[in-house]
Amino acid sequence: MRIYSIFGLCLALAACQEVTVAEKPKESCGAEEMSHLMGLQRAQLESIAFSQPHRILGPDDAATMDFRGERVNFGLDDSGTVVRIYCG
Repeated sequence: MRIYSIFGLCLALAACQEVTVAEKPKESCGAEEMSHLMGLQRAQLESIAFSQPHRILGPDDAATMDFRGERVNFGLDDSGTVVRIYCG
């Protein structure tokens, strides 16, 4: 019976532990400054020479799930129009 008391006490103490959640990495790619590119077509976007890493992602395009804060992602809709600009 004493073992159950000790086990219960350990569970209670474990439940009181403070959980820290990792902060989302700070966005440093400048996506907000590129909002003027919203509405462009894929071909127009591909003709721009960007100074930082970027990728153009259509709705069915495969993409890695790694987060790179300096990379700009351009999300396109089915018609090839930029509908989202974000870091990652």
